Amino acid sequence: MELNKQFRKKTRALCIGGMNIDILGSTDCTFTPGDSLTGIIEVTPGGVAHNIAAQLAKTGAKVELLCPLGNDAFKDRLAMACQKDGIGLTYALQTRFPTPAYLAVHDNTGDMVAAINDMRAMDALDQDAVLRQIGQINEGQFDVGILDANLREDSLIAAASTLPFPLIADPVSAVKCYRLLPLLPRLFAIKPNRMEALAMTGEDTVEKAAAVLIKSGVAQVFVSLGKDGLYARDLNDSLYLEAPAMPKVSLTGAGDAMTAGLAMGIAQGLSLKDTAQAGILAASTYLTQKL
Repeated sequence: MELNKQFRKKTRALCIGGMNIDILGSTDCTFTPGDSLTGIIEVTPGGVAHNIAAQLAKTGAKVELLCPLGNDAFKDRLAMACQKDGIGLTYALQTRFPTPAYLAVHDNTGDMVAAINDMRAMDALDQDAVLRQIGQINEGQFDVGILDANLREDSLIAAASTLPFPLIADPVSAVKCYRLLPLLPRLFAIKPNRMEALAMTGEDTVEKAAAVLIKSGVAQVFVSLGKDGLYARDLNDSLYLEAPAMPKVSLTGAGDAMTAGLAMGIAQGLSLKDTAQAGILAASTYLTQKL
């Protein structure tokens, strides 16, 4: 990725949220409930905060991940993956729960037919735990923070109220995005997709939704539009950026890469347009690497 070469200094980022183990099964057979099917099972690191941290680390940024850790062998597997990818776990919280896990089965068309998630460890990262972990951070240690709405609402509020550097939040889903509403005046930026932006505000267009979020106190809003690009707005300006033309490829993961690019732009103090372009570049680079 060429993103970091245009910046004047190395980005230092703190990602706060989830890291889990993804166990994904896929079959080339017709899915039959109750039957044992041949297929492929993949076990990989996942979680929104982790994925954003991994994309930041690929650019050469210095990254720390504040997340809950499980009490099993999956924890060691994830820790080794973070070490390999250049992600620090200095501020991660050891818990008594199993490693957060996402288990999904996909049929021969690629559709998910069943899924289970076990995120009990996320609840251990409560307000008091977040404040304890943040209390270990030295002043001036980071340029930007990324918040993942998989966190409990009290944990998100504690982080946003305490951290002294610009924060960008990822709503994660239309179900969890409401956890960010109390934080809006304390956030520098937010990056919802179209569905999340409309759900958070009750509006019927991206433009109206972004205006409501700005009025609520956020300095910058970046609405991901998938293959249609990105809509960005601050108090004075708004703009659309088209996504580069890409061969047909799954967009899974592009949103996390975009958040990483936006975070880097914010850390560097770039303009709204230049930050948005950094987000588009990060997402398109990620998708190109999937080809």
